[in-house]
Amino acid sequence: MTPPAPTRILVIDDTAENLQVVSTILRGAAYAVSVARSGQQGLEIAQRTPPDLILLDLVMPGMDGFEACRQFKSNPALREIPVIFLTASHEANDVLKGFELGAVDYVTKPFNAAELLSRVQTHVQLRATRLKLSTLARQLARYLSPQVHEMIFSGEREVRRETRRRPLTVFFSDIVGFTTRTEAMGDAELATWLNDYLDEMAQVAQRHGGTLDKFIGDAVMVFFGDPGTAGVEEDARRCVRMACDMLAAARRRKTQIRIGIHSGECVVGNFGSEEQVNYTIIGTVVNVAARLQAASLPGQILLTETTRQLLGPSVPCQPNGSVSLRGITHPVTTFWAYTEDSPSPDPSP
Repeated sequence: MTPPAPTRILVIDDTAENLQVVSTILRGAAYAVSVARSGQQGLEIAQRTPPDLILLDLVMPGMDGFEACRQFKSNPALREIPVIFLTASHEANDVLKGFELGAVDYVTKPFNAAELLSRVQTHVQLRATRLKLSTLARQLARYLSPQVHEMIFSGEREVRRETRRRPLTVFFSDIVGFTTRTEAMGDAELATWLNDYLDEMAQVAQRHGGTLDKFIGDAVMVFFGDPGTAGVEEDARRCVRMACDMLAAARRRKTQIRIGIHSGECVVGNFGSEEQVNYTIIGTVVNVAARLQAASLPGQILLTETTRQLLGPSVPCQPNGSVSLRGITHPVTTFWAYTEDSPSPDPSP
């Protein structure tokens, strides 16, 4: 196993003696040290090889420590690097200004080796912890829709078992002839093909602001209206625009999909046990949308009258009459939705 790289610290000070003292202390503690004699030189070194921590002298000719810190924090590639000021000043205003610019700490001159190492170690460990948490958050984000992930990690919503009723527009799609494709492909080839397809569908859903609920084999379930909404009418229009883009994306892959869309009140929230929950939706609206997808034709969008009314005149629709759906008590009045990217329905499946 390759040993971890040593922690890299950049020391910026215009006084050679200070650089020598600080570098000796840090190297004695097994840190890798780079030095710079000016703020501008420090910026250039950091841009070439970003350090894990910056020790920055406050008073320097030309670009002082305040301005150097400001530039570090304005650079997206460098702003997360912690900055500790090295200063002979005990003025509260200087210390406060440094914190306002984004510095995390300060060490006063003349240097006390134990104090310097203690402060350095504290902020190196804090940064390592933040990076670890950031990596973990990115990994967890792949199990959540972007909207849900953002609300959880911003603290706007807690992860607990709770539900509410919301007006939603629900989308289901599946691939036509997937069983035949499964039999014709090897497992590895099929897995690669399906993951590529689902990845593109997820990107389309995200682009239109849909909440990707789940993948069910080759089927995709998306809903609009929670955790954020653009209004029930616009949610429905976004859903249909997303459906058209998915049809086009599938055709580019020489694949056809069936789509069903229905709108209405659903129960949405976190369902599950105290240890594990799943953010999803339940209700008759969900069941109708799933059954519409099964009743749709290849390359078509089948939707209910409820959704058609929300769409308004901006989306052309063609009546399809009442359809009996498996498991649904009453026949459902349906329409075909289509645009230039979605051809008029072919009467033959």
